[in-house]
Amino acid sequence: MMTTTRHSSIGKRFLSAIFNREFFLFLVCLSLSGMFWYIVSLNEEREADFNLRLNLKNVPENVVITTGLPSNVKVTLKDRGAQLLSYKYSGGMPTINIDFKNYDQQSGHVILKNSDITKTLMAKLQPTTKITAISPSVLDYYYNFGLHSKLPVVLRASLNTEKFYNIASVRLYPDSVNVYASKQLLDTLTAVYTEYISLSHLKERTVRRLPLEKIKGTKMDPDKTLLRVDIDQITEKTVTVPIKWVNFPATKVLKTFPSKVKVKFQVGTAMYRQRKAEDFVIVVNYEDILNSNKEKLHLSLKSIPTGVTQVHIIPEDVDYLIEDVSEEE
Repeated sequence: MMTTTRHSSIGKRFLSAIFNREFFLFLVCLSLSGMFWYIVSLNEEREADFNLRLNLKNVPENVVITTGLPSNVKVTLKDRGAQLLSYKYSGGMPTINIDFKNYDQQSGHVILKNSDITKTLMAKLQPTTKITAISPSVLDYYYNFGLHSKLPVVLRASLNTEKFYNIASVRLYPDSVNVYASKQLLDTLTAVYTEYISLSHLKERTVRRLPLEKIKGTKMDPDKTLLRVDIDQITEKTVTVPIKWVNFPATKVLKTFPSKVKVKFQVGTAMYRQRKAEDFVIVVNYEDILNSNKEKLHLSLKSIPTGVTQVHIIPEDVDYLIEDVSEEE
């Protein structure tokens, strides 16, 4: 019994050794074929994309670049795989310097030809390399000699608070910026705008730094603004307001029952003490009474002060009496 078990164990080890050796040989063959394929592919002609850095040099001190060149462009090269790899792992693409003095220095707008970029780049590449594409296809920049206007900043936003909170104030720092551009472009601008922002469920002061929307051909200084939204907790307040009347003939007076009513409203805690009965005016016009066919007088506020919401007059309809009085009295 023991002899049979020992023979079985030896057989398993023998089969396992054969299997492992065959698997090892398979991996070696697979690696060699992969290396062979890779070597062959390096000699084949291929295309690859690279980032090409651009630099505008020799800009005079009195010139303001309002919209500059992109910091880099995408260039597609065609060559053997080995050569493309060398570009990738030997420091990448060279920086292409664009000399401001070589182009128009008066119009305020320069459009570069792709042929200029191609010619400069080809001088720094191997003779076998071809440039098949440059993106973007149009490269340009705008400049002026310091002409600018100060324009207000307009907030583009959706602001919402949690329940029982309201927005006490919304401020931008700065609320205006210097905009550099050509006279023709400045004449069309009345304001600059922030990038859109949406803030919801606010219940405490919130501060965000917002970029300004870019306008081609302009430079904004600064190009960002600070948004501050102050939040206030809502509370309820009630004041007693007298009913006033206007445009009554000299021989007539109005009496209402009651002569004063309560005005209940919601206000932020920061303005709670500031909002008083004097801020609310309830006025009854004689002509409105003559044109009304209702038995009771309906009251309304002439205006609602800032920062106040959910205003209710209690009672909203009152009894009234118009009395005649002697002019001698």
